[in-house]
Amino acid sequence: MLRRLFQWSAGVSAFFLLFGLCYGTTAWGSPDQIEDKTSPAASIQAKALNREVETLYRLVEEGNLQGVNESLRRVQSLFESSSFQGLTSVEGIHVLAESIVEMKETTAMAKLDPKQWMMSAGKLRLAVDSLTHPKDGIWLQYYKVIREDLQVMEQSAAKSDREGIKKAYASLQDHYELIRPSLVIQRKPEEVSMIESWLSHAGGVVSTADPAEIRRIVPQGEVVVNMLFGKKKDEPAIAQLGEVQGPWFGQLLIAAFIFSALTFAAYRKYRGLKNRYHPLFPKKL
Repeated sequence: MLRRLFQWSAGVSAFFLLFGLCYGTTAWGSPDQIEDKTSPAASIQAKALNREVETLYRLVEEGNLQGVNESLRRVQSLFESSSFQGLTSVEGIHVLAESIVEMKETTAMAKLDPKQWMMSAGKLRLAVDSLTHPKDGIWLQYYKVIREDLQVMEQSAAKSDREGIKKAYASLQDHYELIRPSLVIQRKPEEVSMIESWLSHAGGVVSTADPAEIRRIVPQGEVVVNMLFGKKKDEPAIAQLGEVQGPWFGQLLIAAFIFSALTFAAYRKYRGLKNRYHPLFPKKL
C-alpha cells in the first residue's frame, strides 16, 4: 500500500516538474517575451557613451559652444562604434541616433536658441542614461511632473479655464518630448503608441476647449502614464494563464521541487536508507 502511494506521489511530482519545464520554455524561452542577453561589451560601451553625454550636457549648461562641438564628435564616434545588443530594441537605437542628429542640428544653427539647445541636450542625456539605468533612469523622475500636468488640465477644465487647459497640455507635450527617446528605449513599441495616440486625441479635444470632454479623457491619460512608469494600479490580482510570467511559474517549479524532495525523502526512509538527503533548489528561477 505504502509502495503504491509513493509511486503515485513520484508520478505526480514528475508531472509537475515536466509541466513546469515545458511551460517555462514557453513563458520564459520565447523570443517575443524575453530580451536577448546583454553582452558585456554593450554595457561597457553604453557606460562610456553615458559619461561623454554627461560631459556634453554640462558644456551646454556652461554655454561652451566649442566644447559642445568637440564632445558631439566624440559622442557620434562612440555611438557608431558601439553595439547595444540586449540593452534596447531596434526602435531604441534608432531614436538614440535621432537624438544625436537633433543635437548636432540644433548646435549648428546660425542663431542658437538656448531653450531648444537645452531641450535637445536634455533629451540625449536622458536617453543615454536610460541605457545604463533601465530600472532607475533619470527619466522616471518625470512621473510626478507629467501627473501634475494632467492634474492641472483637469483642474482647469473644472473651472472652465480654456487658456489654463491649453497651457497645461502644452506643458505636458514639452515634458513628453523630453522623455520620449528614453521611453522608446525602455518600453515596447505598442506602449509608446498607446501614449502617443492618447496625446493626439487629447490635442484634438483641447483644440475644441470642451471642459467636460477634457475631464473625461484625463483619467484615461493617467492610466496610460501609470503603466508607462511602472505604476500599475488597476492590474488584476490574478492574471490569465497565457499572460502569467515568471512569478507564477517560479512558484510552481519550487512547489514541484519541494514535493519531489519530500516524496523521495519519504521513499528513502521507507526503504530504510539512513543517509541524509539535501534537496537541490535552483538558485534563481
